[in-house]
Amino acid sequence: MTRKQPGVIVLVVAVPWLVRPSAVLVAATVAGLVVVITAIRCWALTRPVSFGHATALPRTWWWRRQVREVWPDVAAARGLDVHGLPELRSIAGLWPHMRVTVRPVRGQMIEEYDAAGPALQTALGIARVRCEPRGFRDVVLHLTVGDDLRRPFAATARADVLDLSSLPLGRTERGETWRLPLGPHTLVAGSSGSGKGSVFWSIAFALAGAVREGRVLLHGIDLKGGMEVLMGRELFSTTATDAGTAVASLEHLVTLMRERNLAYAGKVRSHRPSTAEPLHVVMIDELAALTAYSTERDLQRRAEAAINLLCSQGRATGFVFIACLQDPRKEVIPSRGLFTQTIGLRLKDASETAMVLGDSAATTGAACHRITRDVPGTAYVVPEDGGPALRVRAGYASDDAIRNVAQRFATSTHLDVPPLAVDDSVRRPRRPARDTTADQEAS
Repeated sequence: MTRKQPGVIVLVVAVPWLVRPSAVLVAATVAGLVVVITAIRCWALTRPVSFGHATALPRTWWWRRQVREVWPDVAAARGLDVHGLPELRSIAGLWPHMRVTVRPVRGQMIEEYDAAGPALQTALGIARVRCEPRGFRDVVLHLTVGDDLRRPFAATARADVLDLSSLPLGRTERGETWRLPLGPHTLVAGSSGSGKGSVFWSIAFALAGAVREGRVLLHGIDLKGGMEVLMGRELFSTTATDAGTAVASLEHLVTLMRERNLAYAGKVRSHRPSTAEPLHVVMIDELAALTAYSTERDLQRRAEAAINLLCSQGRATGFVFIACLQDPRKEVIPSRGLFTQTIGLRLKDASETAMVLGDSAATTGAACHRITRDVPGTAYVVPEDGGPALRVRAGYASDDAIRNVAQRFATSTHLDVPPLAVDDSVRRPRRPARDTTADQEAS
């Protein structure tokens, strides 16, 4: 019995050594897979654009198969196959933007394919479908498969923005930087909670470097008691939190504009921002509180007159107007036509989308009324070249970020606004006529 003990001991000692290589190999493989998956996940979250480019080919191949499989069912559900299934002629482009060319059956109109867009979007689970004609017979469906705009990102202050004609505000659906032209008077419309503050502060952050240098003066008007503007008051040369102060500030800017107009007459046709002659940017949070909801009719009338003057005459001499509001109806903002650049955040219905961006934008894919509540700051804009509406998102500015930027880029120029002048054009109520008959009888 004792002679077998060495052999048993050798066997007992040798078995773990025989098993260990496979166990170590399995553990190493699992650990390697975990590291690779984690690295890929981090890459996708932190660098979505480069990750998308690297994986574009396999994703494109998979999504093309999905489109071909889903198209017959969508066409049948929308009644497009009554006289035969419309032919899918080609699927071009790379993920996440693909172009599906369809040959309609005779008698069909492009409006029918516009109506089928949401069904195709739901069937594929994609972000957006936009329809446009090609030539005289074909229809092109532009598919935006991935939605990089769903991930929020922080707004950042820019000290290196030298060209003030175009401001970086966020991202586009194509993964590019969203640049907003500064010069056209801009109207930002969106329902409550749609992210107007994100656009408001992204513009202020983009101008922060020029504000600190003195090339730009910001004028903030916030009739909600200053909840928005006063958070970063150091950035603004003037602030107004009540109707009277707001009207006084606007009328003072009209005076400055007229003085500059006289100085430029016959000498200069366009303004270039400088420390001697800065660009004045008026930023209003909730414009309707000043132009429609005010109970003081005189202040309302004077505010509308000042806004009309600044918007119609101020661009060439360096006065730019940026206004946010919830209700885009004409009776709420009579001077809506003077705002040549509009940003449509989440709105109530298609009619409001047409009010803000125009009928043509609504028919080329702008769907502000379909923006969900969980993506504040997401909007549609119409490019300057008049092309199809572009889906964009502005960065999010937290309270701490606003305070930090306001302290770092505080303006050194503060303007003294004269008190509100009495408008002599408003007739005061006359005193009742005195009864002279009673006086004569008394005498």
